[in-house]
Amino acid sequence: MLDLTNSIYTQIKAAVTSIYPAAIVQKQNQQTPASFPCVLIDDLGNPEIDRNLSGTGKQSNPSWQIDIYANGSTGEIVAKKIRDAIMPVCENNFFLHRDDSRHTTNVADVTIYRWTLRYSCKVEEEHEYIY
Repeated sequence: MLDLTNSIYTQIKAAVTSIYPAAIVQKQNQQTPASFPCVLIDDLGNPEIDRNLSGTGKQSNPSWQIDIYANGSTGEIVAKKIRDAIMPVCENNFFLHRDDSRHTTNVADVTIYRWTLRYSCKVEEEHEYIY
């Protein structure tokens, strides 16, 4: 199985910190004190979607959710600038399909602006092709 999460994380972190050096970029399962802007990358899973009768030619459909958090009077502007830095990494470097890109109400604290991106791709596992 081709695991792209670390590569995606590394390139997203570089893109985000190039425009906001103090930004926190981490995988979803890590815990740190609240600091903004913050980007959380969550590996949503990698289900098998196809294979041939001989058990080869496996294909899978990995997906990720990327949540961008920013606060203050410029929270929306900051979150959208970070979004615009992340999109080329996912779409041009990894050829991921953008399944969703939208504002998400942050129920826990409405003073924090949240933008959510969801990406997926299809992977031919034997040769590690992304398509």
